[in-house]
Amino acid sequence: MQANPSTPAGVRRAALAFSVLPTPHADALAHLLTMRERVRLREGLTQVRDASDDERIAALHALVRQIRNGVDWPILSGHNPTDCPFHVVDGHPLERVAGVFGQLAERQPMTVAVALCHLPAETRNDVWVLLESQSRAKVMQQLPEVGLVGTVRTRILAREVTARLARAAKMAATRPLG
Repeated sequence: MQANPSTPAGVRRAALAFSVLPTPHADALAHLLTMRERVRLREGLTQVRDASDDERIAALHALVRQIRNGVDWPILSGHNPTDCPFHVVDGHPLERVAGVFGQLAERQPMTVAVALCHLPAETRNDVWVLLESQSRAKVMQQLPEVGLVGTVRTRILAREVTARLARAAKMAATRPLG
C-alpha cells in the first residue's frame, strides 16, 4: 500500500503500530492521548486500513526499537553550538537544571523542549533522566514543533531559562545548611 502524502510518516507508523495492539491496551493508550493526538491517530488509522500484517508488525517493532533507543531529539537546522543561548545551563548542577525544567514543563513545556534540543547530547540525557515522567511526557508532546521555533523566540526562551536558573541558584545560596 502506498503512503498517503498528506499523512506524516510518524503518524502513519504510529497508526500501524497502534492497529496491532490488543483492544484493552489500545483503549488504555488512547486515554493518555490529547484530543489533538487522538484526531491525528484516527486520521492515520483511516490511511492504513489496507496495510498488511507485516507492515503493522514492522511498525510496532520499529516503535519498540525507538523506545529502547531513547528519545528521537529533533536536529535543529542552523544551530551554532558556539553561540547557543542555552550555554548558561552548563554553569549549574544537573539537579538544579532538572528542578527548573520540571517546574517549567508544567506550564511551558515548549521552553523545556527547545532548551533540551539545544543542549549537548550528554547533558541533555543526564537532565532527561532526572525529570519526572509527567514532565517528560509534556516535553515529548512538544518535540515535533521545536523545529518551528525561530531564532528570536529561542533567545526569548533562553532568557526565561537563564532567569529561572539564576533565581534557583540564589535560593540555594540563601538556604541555611543542615
